[in-house]
Amino acid sequence: MTAAALLLAYAAALAVLGPRLLERAEWTTAVPRLAIGAWLALAASLLLAVVLAGAVIVLPLEIHHGDGAGFARHCLRELQEHYGDAGGAALAAAAAILMCAVPARLAASLLAVGRETARERAALRRVLAACPAAPELGAVVVDDPRPAAYCLPGADGGLIVLTSGAVALLDRAQLRAVVAHERAHLAGRHHRLAAAAEAAARGFGFAPLLARLPERLGHLVELAADDAAARTVGRRTLARSLLSVAAAQTPGAALAAGGGDTVARVQRLLREPPALGPTGIGTILSGSAAALAAPVLVVAVPVATAVGIACCQA
Repeated sequence: MTAAALLLAYAAALAVLGPRLLERAEWTTAVPRLAIGAWLALAASLLLAVVLAGAVIVLPLEIHHGDGAGFARHCLRELQEHYGDAGGAALAAAAAILMCAVPARLAASLLAVGRETARERAALRRVLAACPAAPELGAVVVDDPRPAAYCLPGADGGLIVLTSGAVALLDRAQLRAVVAHERAHLAGRHHRLAAAAEAAARGFGFAPLLARLPERLGHLVELAADDAAARTVGRRTLARSLLSVAAAQTPGAALAAGGGDTVARVQRLLREPPALGPTGIGTILSGSAAALAAPVLVVAVPVATAVGIACCQA
């Protein structure tokens, strides 16, 4: 039970303190891809800790040889021997909720988000099917006076969409910049990150870390796409193009060049953040790996104890 309590305390601390630590960290704007990894690592660690806490509660002290139903009865019997009939049954129910309800809720949220976005994208594709293509830009052009650019993911590699207002307003270099930004979104599979973050927030929005995940990942994927586009067209050209399309509204199922905090993004492009050295990058990667490993290491102690007891009895 000590390991289960530690895991639940760790999950609670991570849920509250994790977003505070990452939102205050200045390095996240310098290396957005590493920051995305750090947010996802903390989110995965939180959920893993909760599920493993349930597993530790019912971990038997003796090795059971038999089928699955017999193993479940064996675990329940051991809990009732230690905590009484009512206490053992309550702990078994709590463990089942932690082990089964959490993954099931996450899977249901992922399925719901996937269905919604697929439906929205299918509707958008039907509209875009009648729009003229601009092969020289690698995009399709929608008749809309508002300057905007966005991408629509798909099995065919996705579509990049420009409005007629953007084509009229932006010069050739700026158009290349926004198209490069959208290509970076498609190449980075950023729509999948957005869907996973939204699903986690829907299923477990009571945890501040997961509630903040969609907004923070949404901002970070824009920074990552900015960096990719800037390597092709230059930071100042991209900054000018972002300012031109910042005010436009784009479909919810799309990833837009003007998404996120555009003012902060433009300032970042004009004042390139200092690059992190190998030590800084190694520290960030090690921290993310440690967050993922922590719940497993906590579980390893009771597992090793159970195995040791079984070996001694043999």
